[in-house]
Amino acid sequence: MRRKDSSILYFVQRIPADIRPKISGTKLSIPVGDKIVTRTVGASASVVKVSLGTRDPHEAKIRQAQIAAYLEGVWHSIRNGPEKLTMKQAVALAGEVYRAWVGALEDDPGSPSLWGRVKADDKAALRGEFGLAQLMIPSPSKARKSLEDRFGAFADVALSKRGLVVDDDSRAKLLEQVAVAMDLAAEKLQRHSFGDYTPDSYESRFPDWEDRKAPETKAAPQVTITQLLEGWWKEAGRDGGRSVSTYESYSKAVRYFIDYLGHDDATKVTPRDVVGYKDKRLSDVNPRTGKPISARTIKDSELAGLKSVFNWGVSQHLIADNPAKGVTVALPKVKRSRPKGFTEAEAVALLRHSLNYSRTQPNETQKLLNAKRWVPWVCAYTGARVGEIVQLRKSDLIDHGKHFAILITPDGTVTVKDSEYREVPLHPHLVETGFIEFVRSQDEGYLFLKPNAKGEIRGSWNSAKNRLREFARQVITDPNVKPNHGWRHRFVTMAREYGMSQELRRMITGHTGAGVDEREYGDPAGLYREICKIPHYQV
Repeated sequence: MRRKDSSILYFVQRIPADIRPKISGTKLSIPVGDKIVTRTVGASASVVKVSLGTRDPHEAKIRQAQIAAYLEGVWHSIRNGPEKLTMKQAVALAGEVYRAWVGALEDDPGSPSLWGRVKADDKAALRGEFGLAQLMIPSPSKARKSLEDRFGAFADVALSKRGLVVDDDSRAKLLEQVAVAMDLAAEKLQRHSFGDYTPDSYESRFPDWEDRKAPETKAAPQVTITQLLEGWWKEAGRDGGRSVSTYESYSKAVRYFIDYLGHDDATKVTPRDVVGYKDKRLSDVNPRTGKPISARTIKDSELAGLKSVFNWGVSQHLIADNPAKGVTVALPKVKRSRPKGFTEAEAVALLRHSLNYSRTQPNETQKLLNAKRWVPWVCAYTGARVGEIVQLRKSDLIDHGKHFAILITPDGTVTVKDSEYREVPLHPHLVETGFIEFVRSQDEGYLFLKPNAKGEIRGSWNSAKNRLREFARQVITDPNVKPNHGWRHRFVTMAREYGMSQELRRMITGHTGAGVDEREYGDPAGLYREICKIPHYQV
């Protein structure tokens, strides 16, 4: 979440109801990136809230998972009682502090006198003479307070990395061992400050950490479905060419699925869970339209998203199997009463509506006015998707001398299907109606969208598509045809009717087909000749 006055992301998790009566006064040492943030839980606290220290949503997801895993360990310790450390475990945790401290400073340890002062403070802490412990308090409490003041933060780091909450005797044992470890670290770093880098004779005294629980009762590390989604996107979005639209679609599917399950543990998901989710979605109603969720949406969007995310988890050996594998939806056979594309009469009516349109709402921006005027015309003569045309920039117009073209490209844009750029020649009728003059008259940048204060256009892009859909519905009233996508079907029908080359038509529309075409070998040739086969609309 974000606060209203900040762009920094925050982590907020509700404290489980059974934990609240037991957690008051507990000191949490929360790992946030490479830092430890301490929080003491108040008597009336119902949530744990901490800044994630970043605006980057991907980094925030990683830190979110890190904190959630730590808190899960804390809840477990509180439910089952504080952990009791053996001497070996206390020394092992102290060794982790030793290695981290030495590793961070050994390359450039500073002056010998600095480490002389550090060693003096360490020894004072061991004598009970450090910090507030010098006050007149009983001797045993004085010694413990002295160790806590000097080494408590280091102990918190070691415990938080293991998600441990320990009893008082174990903490005292750990503080003593951390004190020994830090004194040895100071001695080693002082030798380094004199230029002495002989092999470390101390590190071998610290054993590796061993969980004392029996193997059969040790819980496997939790892998969340959200973690799988973000891991998939980190690879697919950066190197795999998947679009932001796909990520948003998959994110929505994951969110719905987690809500259905009531948990986010990827290791607990079964094929039966996925089938149950599918059945529930088939009975759900779209709150915006009041109609049932379409079977195709569930199959091609939601189940496809879950399959991709879980497949990624299997490929990374994070989960054993893909629980969504093989789960599908039987699509009903659609009995069509008409073609998917616009009829001649509908196409002409929409183009005429666009040509004659003038501002009807006082808050309608000039960018949106331009979109209503030109986007239907460009779609009619290119077969492009509405989303591809609304994100055109002035620089995407290409002058070839004898004809013009537009460049539809994923570079710097919101989304282009399959992330493939393509050059689309402009039909002579578009030139005759003034599209070239319109583009040249505009400022640099987007023709139909206005970026927000951060330079992002996704919100404006989605809004423009929705407004254009509403605009088309003023003319195209038949619910059996999609008001934005109807142009694409219409263009393909026209291309077939007037003998356009299938391969070149696919290059114009961005459709994929079997075989190797000119997108793989050679530059596109003859596209303008083919586009000219489409006759002028008599508007």
